[in-house]
Amino acid sequence: MKLIFYRLLISIFSLLSYNLSSEVLEEIIVLEKKITTLNGWSQNLSISSLNSDELVKLEAQHPKQIFRRVPGVWISRGSGQEHLTSMRSPVLTGPGACGSFLLMEDGVPVRPSGFCNVNGLFETSYELAQGVEAITGPASARYGANAMHGVINVLTKDLSSENTFSTNLGPNDYQNVKLSIGDLEKWKLNALVATNDGFRENSGYDQQKINFKSKLAIKEWDGSFNLNFTNLNQETAGYINGLDTYKNSFLNKKNGNPEAYRDANSLRISLKLVKKNANGVSSLVPYFRKNEMEFLQHYLPGTPVEKNNHTSFGAIFQKIINLNEMTWINGFQIEMANMDLKETQQNALTNSSAFNNATRPQGKHYDYQAKSKVIAFFSGIEGVDLSNNLIGFGDIRAESIHYSYDNKMLDGNTRDDGSICGFGGCYYNRPADRTDDHQEISLRLGLETDNDAINYFAQSSLGFRPPQINEAYRLQKKQSVSDLDSEKLSMFEIGSKFGFNQINGSISFYKGKKKNSIFRDSENFIIDNGKTSHEGMELTSRILFLNDNSLSATLTYGDHKYEFSSDTSTREKIRNGNSIDTAPKLMGNLIWAFSVNDLIFTEIEMEHIDSYFTDAANLHEYEGHTLFHLRTSWNYSSRLKGHLRIENLTDEDYAERADFNAFGGDRYFPGLPREAYIGLEYSL
Repeated sequence: MKLIFYRLLISIFSLLSYNLSSEVLEEIIVLEKKITTLNGWSQNLSISSLNSDELVKLEAQHPKQIFRRVPGVWISRGSGQEHLTSMRSPVLTGPGACGSFLLMEDGVPVRPSGFCNVNGLFETSYELAQGVEAITGPASARYGANAMHGVINVLTKDLSSENTFSTNLGPNDYQNVKLSIGDLEKWKLNALVATNDGFRENSGYDQQKINFKSKLAIKEWDGSFNLNFTNLNQETAGYINGLDTYKNSFLNKKNGNPEAYRDANSLRISLKLVKKNANGVSSLVPYFRKNEMEFLQHYLPGTPVEKNNHTSFGAIFQKIINLNEMTWINGFQIEMANMDLKETQQNALTNSSAFNNATRPQGKHYDYQAKSKVIAFFSGIEGVDLSNNLIGFGDIRAESIHYSYDNKMLDGNTRDDGSICGFGGCYYNRPADRTDDHQEISLRLGLETDNDAINYFAQSSLGFRPPQINEAYRLQKKQSVSDLDSEKLSMFEIGSKFGFNQINGSISFYKGKKKNSIFRDSENFIIDNGKTSHEGMELTSRILFLNDNSLSATLTYGDHKYEFSSDTSTREKIRNGNSIDTAPKLMGNLIWAFSVNDLIFTEIEMEHIDSYFTDAANLHEYEGHTLFHLRTSWNYSSRLKGHLRIENLTDEDYAERADFNAFGGDRYFPGLPREAYIGLEYSL
């Protein structure tokens, strides 16, 4: 894949002279931002964002380092670039749980509906970003399927951003090189090459990313061409087992599956076109996406290899109409996707239980193709003046999702040659060819005040996610047909945004109910009759002092509970009223930023994760942790800057993620020890 990366670089350089527009009117640029960003819509009231200056200081090598500053969001680090996501939710696991979050780059979904990737953020260029945004809570009324618990949008650098070259070095032979060049008006190229041997055995990775954009004009349309390419080749280390093993400096570096790996690449191309009208603006965004991934499923007996790929294309059209003080948005989205998946166990399983040895045979387990079609229509209105500085807003979206599944093997739970496994059949099951349809309507209604210093808001919203392809057709044991409904989350939220002189911030309170929650029961059937409740509070605040000194804080409180009873696949008892596992009630972040002098700037950051249950039965618990981080930057000259970062300053023993398994006991992804990184950035 490195060869592909370098070929792409050469191809992009050959395009630099091909530009149809030498300038884009500022008015068009502003209107385009409404299409590209989440912050473009004033009534997206649960938005948090980090700008370019903050990202430069962070110099993040993992998305966790960015989103620990965002209230309501927890990205837990796995091996290498792997991660799991929480947004007003527990850390959601399972074959399709990642579908609860919509990941976007420059306003375009990273993947199609039904094809989520649990590690989806490594397919974005967050290391090269100009900013990141997050909506916590349901946003399906505006953004559609998967925007149920929240939306993350990565913003690539615009043309006017500074041309720079930078490099960073750290422990475990970590190094990266970043390049950002362009002519500031016509085109911009951003590239990353990074390597890391990992602090655990056989857990390193190589990574390359390219982002290229160019302004252009097609008749009366102004816009931009965007290309994003990512490639990742990494070794994988899974959980370590045993109570509090993450505190053992010898065991926490061990890797029980040194042969495990994950190779993945992605390509996204979009064309953003914007046309100014007499009373507003129209936009059209056609896009194309292609992903490939191969990885060893080291967490399964027999360690089968999965290969999957998908190709998709679509378009989003919006028409924004200004009606005096109001804004009316109408539009539609169409999308088509094609996915292929194969799972093959290379060797016969002989060293596990008699059941596993018999039901997980050598050979192909799955080989299928799935296609999807999405048609959606949406409409929204903003700025409705109701009286006394009271403003109304609302959105509605109607979406139709069609799946077509084609099994390329024998139906049922047989070996690939048709022979029957012991214990009544193979562990996996392949359904017959079928089609499934999901039609959903999403709504959002709200009120806000329009004052100078302090404003209040209230909104009610409904979000959904359809069953993901792996949930609908990658069945197990005796289950032959999986008729799943979409998960739905309804949420009510009230809050306030405020700004007084040197103090600004926001606070919100939410309460939500989820129905048709998809999970595996004690027979390992995928079913959708789960119910959960979600309530909490999110707080952000910032106090500005003299000389660019500041104190910033985020605080998240969440109470996530089961509202049904069942046995899980590990025979744990889920009981109505239990707390959902891997859902800390309290998370916080505190940052003291100060200038030593005109040339040196320093940040001290505190990160806190409260204790949480590690099993659905609420019998086992992780104690939580508090970490400190230090960042310093200094200006050698007007062009040369230096950066020093120390993660986990006090060398705390902690777990990035903990859970309890009935067969494996306590399991942990150990956290990184104290690590220091140094970098240089040169303005070209």
